[in-house]
Amino acid sequence: MHTVTIEIPDELSNKEVSLSIARQLYEKDLVSAEQAAKLAGMEEKEFIANELQKDRAESWSKIKYRTAEEALQEQIKRQGYTGLNKKEMDRLRDELDIQEPLELLLSQLTK
Repeated sequence: MHTVTIEIPDELSNKEVSLSIARQLYEKDLVSAEQAAKLAGMEEKEFIANELQKDRAESWSKIKYRTAEEALQEQIKRQGYTGLNKKEMDRLRDELDIQEPLELLLSQLTK
């Protein structure tokens, strides 16, 4: 395990900073709930029951009034989706030289 030294403003407590870092690392799947709880200085059950529930409640209050289109655009932005590159797709299609009829290929998907 690594040790990191961080200078924090006086108005923030070590516990607040540790908890915030633990949440972020957990949400990004960089640490387990057990590791996040340990980093935050609390029991795993307490971390999961209290802190993660707060995050879910805050997230819900932020998203419950957005439209489906807004949610989609947010997801696209978060994942960095840039769409299909038509030229690249056409090149791959031509390179594969698929001879089977489309109907046959589609019927194989349902088996």
